[in-house]
Amino acid sequence: MRFATGLVLIDAPHSALNMLGIDESLADRNVTRVKTFRRGGKYYPYVSPQAWRYWWRSTLKEHFSWELSPLYREQKQVFTAANPLKYPDDDVFGYMRAFKKGNINVTVTRVSPLKNTPLISVLPDRNSLTVDEGYASRHEGDPVPYSQEFYSTVFKGAFSLDLDAVGRFTTISKAGFKNLLTWEDVPKDKTKGGAEEIVKEIKEIEKLAEELGVEKSEKEWTMPSSIRKKRATETIKVLRFLTGGAKQTQYHTDVTPKFIFLLNVDAGINPFISDIVFEENGEVMFDAEALAKRLKDLKEVIPGDAKLYIGYDDGFIKSLGWDVNHIEERLKASGLDIAKGSVKDAIEGFVKEIEAYYR
Repeated sequence: MRFATGLVLIDAPHSALNMLGIDESLADRNVTRVKTFRRGGKYYPYVSPQAWRYWWRSTLKEHFSWELSPLYREQKQVFTAANPLKYPDDDVFGYMRAFKKGNINVTVTRVSPLKNTPLISVLPDRNSLTVDEGYASRHEGDPVPYSQEFYSTVFKGAFSLDLDAVGRFTTISKAGFKNLLTWEDVPKDKTKGGAEEIVKEIKEIEKLAEELGVEKSEKEWTMPSSIRKKRATETIKVLRFLTGGAKQTQYHTDVTPKFIFLLNVDAGINPFISDIVFEENGEVMFDAEALAKRLKDLKEVIPGDAKLYIGYDDGFIKSLGWDVNHIEERLKASGLDIAKGSVKDAIEGFVKEIEAYYR
């Protein structure tokens, strides 16, 4: 198994990217708050993991013309088409869909090959949060006061993409492993309610599988390596163009990564998640020694030809007071080959490793 792992830092110098809305616990109901969570007595702004995934998905549609799976709603449930052969986002981002018609009750689920943390502010709210006091005054009569929270911070987020799971689907009757409908799900009496719809879905999937050249075994379907490679590499490439976030008309934040670590690991481990980027006296710090030791301890699950890719924006690094050459020297203690350059260079180099894996 191989996982494409990474850490990103996103500069948010004047931003409100994910909102909590009006805080009903406050006497003043005109305060719009950003999302925060508490850790160790401090509150930190964050962007929810589903918001980050929404940006990711939408940017794949915009830059790589991904045909996104349509959304359906039944009562209080919203689900996608659950067709990962046709829709690459169903493949990469996962799904759950229940087919409940008449006497039929079948659920297909797919655990997402792409996993990600929230985007969490490195700085606590006391160092990052500001309240903007304003007035709505374009109407007749007295102006209406309102308040809007926003922040100046750096967000960190980690992700892992399971390269073996991309384009590979199982039909095992077990939660998370039944990715596709099969003929076993069709009741023997096809005249009963719901059977016709199930049969139609299965025929569509079977036809598409044949057209695409999907390799089938008893409990597993595997798409051609060319399709798997395309989906995996575009998922990583698109980070360069990431767009999204709330309040963009007022605060206009560039959410593309300004610093990135990338590494292939032969285990479901992300070495970048724990506190290697942290706050100290109001400054954003990086502990290169801690990361070097961690990577050295994990050397047995890191491919021999894998490089640690470091991508960075010069202006961002200077604003933090970081010395990339110093960071590189400290990271050499890990025993890994290190490739540093722009964010574009790092992503393009890393993608070549992914392409080679699928070959």
